[in-house]
Amino acid sequence: MKFKPLLRLFQLVPKLRKWVFLAGILMVLEAISAPAMGELIRRMINTIFSPGSGNYSGIILATVILVVAMSAIAWIRTRVLARISEQGAGEMRKLAVGSLLEMPVSRLDSIHTGDQLSRMTNDAGVIRHYLYFELFWLFSLPLAGILGLAYLFFLDWVMTLATLGMIPILILITTKFSGPVQKISGKLQENLGVVNNSTQDALGGAEVVKAFNLQEEMEHRHDQALAATVASGIRLARQQAFVRMCSVASGFLPFLLPLALGGWFVVSGRLSAGSVIAFIQMLNSVTYPMSRLPMAMSEHQKAMAAFERMYELIDEPRERQDGQEFSNGQGVVLQAENLVFGYNAEPILNGLSFELGRGETVALVGPSGAGKSTVFKVLVGFYPADTGQVLLYDQPLEKWKLSAARRQMAMVSQDTFLFPGTIAENIALGNPNADRNAIQTAAIQANAHDFITQLSGGYDHVLEERGTNLSGGQRQRISLARAILLDAPLLLLDEATSAL
Repeated sequence: MKFKPLLRLFQLVPKLRKWVFLAGILMVLEAISAPAMGELIRRMINTIFSPGSGNYSGIILATVILVVAMSAIAWIRTRVLARISEQGAGEMRKLAVGSLLEMPVSRLDSIHTGDQLSRMTNDAGVIRHYLYFELFWLFSLPLAGILGLAYLFFLDWVMTLATLGMIPILILITTKFSGPVQKISGKLQENLGVVNNSTQDALGGAEVVKAFNLQEEMEHRHDQALAATVASGIRLARQQAFVRMCSVASGFLPFLLPLALGGWFVVSGRLSAGSVIAFIQMLNSVTYPMSRLPMAMSEHQKAMAAFERMYELIDEPRERQDGQEFSNGQGVVLQAENLVFGYNAEPILNGLSFELGRGETVALVGPSGAGKSTVFKVLVGFYPADTGQVLLYDQPLEKWKLSAARRQMAMVSQDTFLFPGTIAENIALGNPNADRNAIQTAAIQANAHDFITQLSGGYDHVLEERGTNLSGGQRQRISLARAILLDAPLLLLDEATSAL
């Protein structure tokens, strides 16, 4: 088994280390409590069968104290593991979202959001379950088994060796069946991502689907993705069924021999009744790890696959953070020099040059697909030019810090996007510190004030997802007001009035 993905989590989230350390202490205490309880039971039974051979009331008191201590440890352990799982999975989601937000647009355009959402929901859920349930068992079960085994040897080494004879065979069998779980689980998570993609496509393009009667085609695509997911799920369930079968066998088979052999030893006087009862009771501390450990190993493999998928997202390249902020100079504000750019081998922009001074307007005119939107993507640094350069206040864009350069530009794209919230909140994204008067002034300049005041709630009207409760033109006007409120030196309009 590999643990590197798990160890990396503790490197990325250092605050988890102290809780993991505390969980380790609790694990040791719980493992020690089982042999201690077995010894108390042995002495209690022997005292019952041989009155006067021990302090019966003292044994009862010690047993009660141990039970209370074990209950307290279990309570603390549950809270500690809950903190580890919630913080661990939460930080993984936080890192993944941070990666998406800092990912270059060029990379975002090449990946499907459905798969990324699957990683942050399905895979993060697997990690949360693993940290809460399986991680503790993965280490506590072997420790409990070792301590329990030592106590069994203390009681009677002959009966212990006879009982342990079947254990290596069971371990080999369970290890064989639990091994492929990680690979199958990883494939299942990938297929779930494809299902999410097809579902998102159907919902996001609902109007196109209906307008072009694509329901059957979209349903066929979804059915294919779903069939692959179901097949992977069945394969995983079949593999885990074998693991479960071995777990059940591991839990029952080791009890048969000590029941028969222990009775014979009591009759022959080799062991006391208390020792046999303690042996059988303690045997559970050895057999339970054997029966539960294969499932924990299986879940571990599944979680490692989920960790790796999350790390793939977290490790995506980020936009550059270097550069500096320059002062607004005089003269030419924006200049393009011999820009050459293409998404593939064929260039879309081929030697484009222009300059824009203060108070000037430049219009880019051309047929659909000529690269007008692409120009804006290069100007704001979404895509780097293949050759040539963009100058902002006579400084190459490569020398600017991207966030500083983008504060000089207010862009309204042809694909208007509004966030859930009120109209005022969406406009204020251009300037979060703006008051209501500034928001209304920007809306008036964008010719949006009149229709906003006619809506229920006015500027406090709540927008649905992507602003679908507004018309296309209304959404564009709000987007334009947002750009106006930013009050940037440059205003970039990418067919911002196409729906007006």
